[in-house]
Amino acid sequence: METTVSGLFASEAAAQKARLALQSAGFPAEHMVVITNETDHRHELLGEETSDAVRGSRLGAMVAAIGMGLGGAAMAVPPVSLFQVHWALCALVGAMGGSVAGAIIGLLVGSATGHQVQEEYEHGIERGGVVLAVNTDGAHAGTAHDVLVRAGGTSMSTSVHVKHHEVHQVSA
Repeated sequence: METTVSGLFASEAAAQKARLALQSAGFPAEHMVVITNETDHRHELLGEETSDAVRGSRLGAMVAAIGMGLGGAAMAVPPVSLFQVHWALCALVGAMGGSVAGAIIGLLVGSATGHQVQEEYEHGIERGGVVLAVNTDGAHAGTAHDVLVRAGGTSMSTSVHVKHHEVHQVSA
């Protein structure tokens, strides 16, 4: 799993300062993306950097599987006993159905959340701001977030990707 941590900066100079701070903290320059008003395919790139559909679908599947599994088991034990089968079978069927439904709902919610962040970033860039994103693993995402905040990043975003894109642009 790859995690992208992004922040909006007031200027190119502020983003450069944050980029240097990330490098000092051990994040490779080739894992960073700077997105400005002049960046080609800015809209698509921001969509890739902010999409959180993977995390949403995983979380939705997990929560719904647990809830529906417990609900299925409860419907098979007295005094309810709606189904005349073993409670474990009801729990399994409930968990499977719940995980599918939860994954779909989580996918939609994660996509919508990412879209909101993307729009916020696009408006910030139109006002002269710069987005700096760093691709890392989950274990180092907190450190990247802290570095970006200390460097003046606002509108922070963290998203999880199964397999990320090739870095399209890295500004110096």
